[in-house]
Amino acid sequence: MTEESATVRDACATLLEKTARTLGLGGGGTEFVATFRAMTGHWGAARPSDLPLSDVSPDGSPVEYAVDLGGDTPALQFAMEPLTAGVPARDPGAARALMPLLAGRHGAGTARWSAVADLLLPDDADGPHVSMYGAEVRPGAPVRFKVWFYLDVTGPDGVFDLLYTALDRMGARHLWSAVQAHVQRPGYDVPFLLSLDLADGPEARVKVYFRHFGADAEEVAAVLKSYPGFEPGEVRALCATMTDGRRHFTVQPPVTCLSLFDAQTLERPPATLYIPLWTYAEHDGQVRGRIRRVLAAHPRALSRYDAVLAGIAHRDLDEGTGVHNYLSWQPGRSRPRVKVYLSPEMHDVNPPPLGAGQQDHPGGRPTARGRTE
Repeated sequence: MTEESATVRDACATLLEKTARTLGLGGGGTEFVATFRAMTGHWGAARPSDLPLSDVSPDGSPVEYAVDLGGDTPALQFAMEPLTAGVPARDPGAARALMPLLAGRHGAGTARWSAVADLLLPDDADGPHVSMYGAEVRPGAPVRFKVWFYLDVTGPDGVFDLLYTALDRMGARHLWSAVQAHVQRPGYDVPFLLSLDLADGPEARVKVYFRHFGADAEEVAAVLKSYPGFEPGEVRALCATMTDGRRHFTVQPPVTCLSLFDAQTLERPPATLYIPLWTYAEHDGQVRGRIRRVLAAHPRALSRYDAVLAGIAHRDLDEGTGVHNYLSWQPGRSRPRVKVYLSPEMHDVNPPPLGAGQQDHPGGRPTARGRTE
């Protein structure tokens, strides 16, 4: 747990700056940290206990760091939840206020956000959270922005209807068939996040994230087998490595993501697998060992991971879980794309399934209702 004397904004910016230096991002990293400070200005001098528990990191920290481990050049991302001290996380005010700042100061695209903001940022949100925002930097490239919207804002039974309406508003109703095809087990394969690249060009991505409740490794492999590059044996092996041989994801569901931006030109859109890390190990040292096995054939990625982890972890890894959030994996022609998602762990170790910010919310259970036709 980080020192309570530090403000959330300063503590998280310091870790982000350290990670940018570790990755050798240079001036781009400096700009990236300044962007983070601009996006979190509304936190002011809030300490961790001043803000409501976030859903960005499982322990309730309002920031998550993600590092692309497998690319030729490093990429660093952060996600943050717009929160206001003393105001419930479901209140959309901070989320609405952040978009004009990103558009005015950084040139972020607003077209898709504007099409769905009133739908997905309602004043009477049913779920505990409404949105997250993120930014990513790569050497020699401008900072890119994105937003994630929670699909249970009208209740856990309304996620399919809300997703359909959002796609329709963005002129993307034709992508609904890709969502339908991804639901292998109605009631248990449940969409929970919609993300948009905050850019107005044709390359801007639309992504849908699904939780797969009660799935085992075979069912995860079955969901992914028709997507480019996914071999069932590789999926099963990865799941086994990252869960120490467990067959079922009994505690925390795995997540898959569909990137729909180019679904018109591909028989199947690109997909990504996310394996939760904090609920299938006794401590983060075990998680580190499993990730190192996954990266053993990729020394550059392994070195990048070790260096970043050493800079973010502020305790002995064997003291509990919570530093590692997810590992994402997407097949590639020469090597897979692997990203690790890490927490500043501002509250406590050993966060609960689905995260401290989602405890007792009915959206944490599968639902059989909703539009799937």
